Amino acid sequence: MDRLIVRVKRGLNLAIRDAASSDPYVLIKMANQKLQTRVVEKNINPEWDEDLALSISDPHLPVHLFVYDKDKFFDDKMGKAEFEVSPFLEAAKKRLELEGLQDGTIITTVEPNRQNCLAQESQIVWKDGKVVQNMFLRLKNVESGEVELQLSMENMLGLLRICVQRGINLAIRDTFSRSSDPCVVFQMGQQKLKTRVVKRSLNPEWNEDLTLCISDPPLPVQLFVHDTDVSFDDKLGEAELDINPFVETVVMSQRSAGGLQHNGAILKRIKPNRENCLAEESQIVWKDGQLVQDLVLRLKNVESGELELQLHWIHIRPSNSL
Repeated sequence: MDRLIVRVKRGLNLAIRDAASSDPYVLIKMANQKLQTRVVEKNINPEWDEDLALSISDPHLPVHLFVYDKDKFFDDKMGKAEFEVSPFLEAAKKRLELEGLQDGTIITTVEPNRQNCLAQESQIVWKDGKVVQNMFLRLKNVESGEVELQLSMENMLGLLRICVQRGINLAIRDTFSRSSDPCVVFQMGQQKLKTRVVKRSLNPEWNEDLTLCISDPPLPVQLFVHDTDVSFDDKLGEAELDINPFVETVVMSQRSAGGLQHNGAILKRIKPNRENCLAEESQIVWKDGQLVQDLVLRLKNVESGELELQLHWIHIRPSNSL
């Protein structure tokens, strides 16, 4: 499965909605998907440079873009636009044929017309080993404003479900209660996921599932444990979650038809070393019809603390729409 990456780069000469400026953000919609950028305060020429990822179910559906001025009570409209992704997706299908082209080679050109919101000619090019399209959209229903975007594709291997089970002997950050209010944050590229907060516990039980979209090749996963406070969250340690052995085992198992045998079969053992944060040996096993890995991670940059996690792989049915 592939995902369309819409990089919202910047806005140009956006409309003024406050006293002398605006606090703009961009919202994009496609079918039932809705994603938005952060707010850039007091700027009518904002730099977002932020990636938003869309799953493509129908390549003929347009993407709708809206710009708003963030306000305390009601967000003001700052224009909208639509753009077609089918020309880009058609070019992206030919990626294997395009291997070896010189960077900057133009694959095709999309001209402004009555059916699109292009402010100028948009070129689909080969760059850094992938198909990329840059475009300027002229906003409608507003006195002025353009938004610069860049389209690219991300190849998806599947979904990684992380079961955050519990913390062990976490550090004390609330001196009055001799405890902490911990939560765990996972970050991989632009994806950021967070568990709920467990109040007053150094050995919290989360048993909470978080799901990350895994690209090819996989990006590193960072995790951070925080003590949640009213004014400022204190750090309770961090670790790197090395998912490469698990992903490699998934790919291997998909290629070896019938290679997985009995329930509980150990497919790989990963020992603690200087490159990972394992507190003890971790095993990747075949369990109840799926691959599972149990890990105990030792937190860094903190006086004490470990996390128990379990990884599961969620297969994605290949899309036939592209």
